[in-house]
Amino acid sequence: MQPRLIVLDVLLPGMDGWALLSRVKQAGSAWSDLPVVIVSIVADARKGMLLGAAQVLQKPVGRDELVAALERACAHKPSPRESKVLVVDDDPHSVELLTASLAGAATTVLLAKDGVHGIELARREQPDLVVLDLLMPEVSGFDVIEALKTDAATASIPVIIVTSKDITHEDRQRLDGHAMTVVDKSAFSRDRFLDDVRRALRPGLNKEAL
Repeated sequence: MQPRLIVLDVLLPGMDGWALLSRVKQAGSAWSDLPVVIVSIVADARKGMLLGAAQVLQKPVGRDELVAALERACAHKPSPRESKVLVVDDDPHSVELLTASLAGAATTVLLAKDGVHGIELARREQPDLVVLDLLMPEVSGFDVIEALKTDAATASIPVIIVTSKDITHEDRQRLDGHAMTVVDKSAFSRDRFLDDVRRALRPGLNKEAL
């Protein structure tokens, strides 16, 4: 019988949970597409997400919190079509986290380490989605959005903002409804991020921006 989900502790005898998670998620594994929720005293969210966990919860965990996490994990479905996502961020750690989080949701992940390269790649590659940081030197995320939305060739590409910047009223005015959502890096949840990504990649869906 094939399980729908794996709930995993890190502190296990013999092989620890991180090693088991890595083995489950490796290419070719029969269970590689199964969502894994880490529930452990050792709750390293960044490591868990990089290894492919849907969510990492710190023990002790309340019943409602656990049930909600399991329901979100079970609701995840593989992307129904070929998809290309462009990540524009100058922070290597964020790029690593976002790339790992996108595994299974996007068939191709393109990387741009600055705004100029991001605009060039978006125009050339025509991605299905742009995941964009706002705080970048020289050409900021705001500049990238303005360039994309004023170019007919890229104006319809949905954008998800993932940033550590506190979004002010003025920032929202600058974004002017051109971003589907804004994700706070300090409170990053792979589950919620993937929900946003899959919504953006779903064909024919009304992608209402903030």
